[in-house]
Amino acid sequence: MRLRAIIIDDEETGIETLKFLLEKYISELKIVAQTTVASEAIELIENYMPEIVFLDISMPEMDGFELLEKLTWKNFNLIFTTAHQEYGLKALKGGAIDYLLKPIDYKDLIIAIDKIKNKAALPKNILAEIDSIPVSSLQQLPANKLAITSKDGVEYIDVTEIISLESQSNYTLIYLTDRKTILTPKTLKDFENQLCNNKQHFIRVHNSYIVNLHKVLRYLKESEDIIMVHEKKFHYQKAGKRFFLNGLSYKNKTFAICNGLFI
Repeated sequence: MRLRAIIIDDEETGIETLKFLLEKYISELKIVAQTTVASEAIELIENYMPEIVFLDISMPEMDGFELLEKLTWKNFNLIFTTAHQEYGLKALKGGAIDYLLKPIDYKDLIIAIDKIKNKAALPKNILAEIDSIPVSSLQQLPANKLAITSKDGVEYIDVTEIISLESQSNYTLIYLTDRKTILTPKTLKDFENQLCNNKQHFIRVHNSYIVNLHKVLRYLKESEDIIMVHEKKFHYQKAGKRFFLNGLSYKNKTFAICNGLFI
């Protein structure tokens, strides 16, 4: 089955460039409509109900985000196209499966389409809950992993590999043991509800941080700082001190603090 797509871009050259790349590199896709007019795009999407919509963000009549708000039918895979990298995270937050930076690299285009094909291969019950899977249900996922939405799609990570989580406004930066980081469009509060209330040895020590007690390297009493195994330093709020120390005691009954080092 060929995927049907609509291209929306206020510049005709943008449409023609994308069409050329699609026709050359994506054989299983058919372009059923295109337009440079945002208001016309709404009607096209509602009438054709395509599997994929390529949507430019910066358009004069209304931008891509405003266009999405006016749609009544949204059951399609959204790929934003933009010349502005700063729109990337907002695009993901807006439900896009990916965003392509102009000038579009054909390799990025292939990756984006592969994400859609991989998504179509997943069971629908998993897709429906992919952004809100509780830690208590991890056994239902492959290899007991947590599903994390990122720019690259959905990544499955072991909870034990998480060192810490840091708030980045409406996003969260996750630090992993392999020194990899993942920026995901979920708030720290979301992860607090998932991790801190399920005996997973995670504690929110600050408005901006959650730490894995199993990954704490040092506790500095004088400065009241926490040093993690990746050498990143977090300062905990005094209101959270009791919970932090109690958590350490729970983690290891023989735990002691000596000169700010854990032994």
